[in-house]
Amino acid sequence: MRTQEASLCSGANVSLAYGQPEIALTGVVGIDFDAETVSDALALCSGPVRIRLNSGGGIAFDGAAIHAALSDYRGHKTITVQGIAASAASMIMMAGDRIEMAAGSVLMIHDPSQDITSHRGTSEEHRRVADSLDTISEAVAQIYARRSGKPISEIRQIMAAESWFTPEEAVAAGFADVALTDGEQAPPAEFDYRAYAHSPSNLIQMAVQNHWINDFSKASNMANQSTVQTETTEPTAAPASLAPVMSAADRSDPHKELKRVKALTNLAMQPLAQRVNAPARLDGWINEGVTFEAAQAFVTSELAAQAPVIRRAPDEAHYARVSVGHSWDGGDGLNAKIADGIYARVNRAHQPTMGREFAGATLSEIADICLQQNGKSTAMSSVASRVEMALHGTSDFPSILRDVGNMSLSNAYEASPSAVKQTSREIVASNFRALHSVKVSAGPDLEEVNEQGEFKTGTIEEGDETFAVKTYGKVFGITRQAIVNDDLDVFSNVFPLLGQGAANTEARLLAGLLEENAGLGPRLSDGKTLFHADHGNIAPASGSLTVANLGAARVAMRRQTGLAGEAINVVPAFLVVPPELETLAEQVLTEIAASEIANANPFAGKLKLLVEPRLTSASAWYVCAAPGAPDSLQHAYLDGVAGPQLFTREGFEVDGIEYKVRMDFGAGFTDHRGWYMSPSA
Repeated sequence: MRTQEASLCSGANVSLAYGQPEIALTGVVGIDFDAETVSDALALCSGPVRIRLNSGGGIAFDGAAIHAALSDYRGHKTITVQGIAASAASMIMMAGDRIEMAAGSVLMIHDPSQDITSHRGTSEEHRRVADSLDTISEAVAQIYARRSGKPISEIRQIMAAESWFTPEEAVAAGFADVALTDGEQAPPAEFDYRAYAHSPSNLIQMAVQNHWINDFSKASNMANQSTVQTETTEPTAAPASLAPVMSAADRSDPHKELKRVKALTNLAMQPLAQRVNAPARLDGWINEGVTFEAAQAFVTSELAAQAPVIRRAPDEAHYARVSVGHSWDGGDGLNAKIADGIYARVNRAHQPTMGREFAGATLSEIADICLQQNGKSTAMSSVASRVEMALHGTSDFPSILRDVGNMSLSNAYEASPSAVKQTSREIVASNFRALHSVKVSAGPDLEEVNEQGEFKTGTIEEGDETFAVKTYGKVFGITRQAIVNDDLDVFSNVFPLLGQGAANTEARLLAGLLEENAGLGPRLSDGKTLFHADHGNIAPASGSLTVANLGAARVAMRRQTGLAGEAINVVPAFLVVPPELETLAEQVLTEIAASEIANANPFAGKLKLLVEPRLTSASAWYVCAAPGAPDSLQHAYLDGVAGPQLFTREGFEVDGIEYKVRMDFGAGFTDHRGWYMSPSA
């Protein structure tokens, strides 16, 4: 039995359940409940406490402040998500010592956003808002990372994708501890879920049917919610800097006072606080004893008052707004969701985000959806005829299959990188003509200007070394029968093989450059091969891979000179070896705790090992500089479009769809100074 102990506001209630305090946080974060009401609720509690959370989101500042208030509570906190914890509410959820998700509840994590500029304002105003959002996003990412144990880079990807989680998925991702299977399911809190890009369709339908709107006018809402009655004295006029902030601090402790002043100063300097003229109020806040919490509440309230109230518009008007971008219930948005879902069937390691509802759909069912979106009836038609209509009509079905193929192709391509490519600088080719490198004659150093003010001349010239982009590709087809049979082999097998093939093509071309002319590399414009005694970048004879021989290679690279004979100090960055030398290279580069200086390994942690299995020599090894330092090896893609691209057309030779995989790629050496070789035995 639960008995009501105290009611602070409609969104933050304290009660007792089986002798343990419970706090119910329901509604919009920062509107129906905020850090002050949560702190007041916690003040009524002691020992273990349960927080029941059901919120579609709200104001990011308040979410962070509530997270901090909960984190500071000394007792054990069990947070149970009932219905939903989205956006700012997901931050609050992360403060639990134990996090439970009720059956049917959902979690949503995304990048914080706000509408303060109302799509108007100068570029500088928008930059200030963007900088503030970046700061908030980084802080929020730290919260998610600490809770889940995931690296920040992965968390930022999850946030950028606006990721939705079932209870089981949240537990698997480390954002929750328990997915409850019993108990009554709670409906999600009132919120206009159309505000989010990838909201599940059932949430959008509930928002539309119940006419839910998002009103972020905090001041009036919080005033209406207060149930605490206090006696008031005759009002007194407050200084301009203090009004309407009326909370005063205890200034008797000098350490606390210094902390208060620093906190107020940092708050006033925040970009968003500057929008409500906080710097002009700072001196008054300091002199008159305003608490940080009161000043923060004032800033947040003023910002909320500036933000436009989001009111429900007809669906057509809502999805047509520029601020929304495109609908996720049709067109490109729906296509992206479907492709995301299908790819989860193709690649079991892929966790769908926006397309979970399509993860179990067959290809023929997707064809039906595309036909219906195009206004075509699918009644009284066989599966084969519906697939044929979707393939050869005006539906988006072929485009969706192409997008799934691209995802499979790109994933395999990126998973098979070339070792030698890491040493190359990427440039952009605008056409298929020969690409020239740029060189500075007369040396790059600046020279003293004489008393007559005369500057000495240097020139920038095109280098004589060139290479060009060439086209590589293959055509194949997927039959209508395969689609009718829901055969995904072409996506799970063929496309990955082609992605790996594209990566292998690049790797083969790059490794082939090193092995031209019996392993001495391509012939340069001076008539000499890349590795030549006159270039000072080849060992006099084959040498085993040792610290001493690496030292000789480093000296040779450091002694390289530029076009005018000036020292250019090339710094070795990579050690490139064939598989036969991999183990030896790891031993040579391993840091060993030496008892004598003479035995210390000077290369430990300084050279990155790259193993290239396409090198045919089992004994030759290379040392090279980082890409562009100086320019030696370069590669290019046409118009900067990296990797293989996928194109489709209605099948002619194949009764289905024909696919063309194409890659425009080229590579070449533009200088000898960044590489050194120990030749084959």
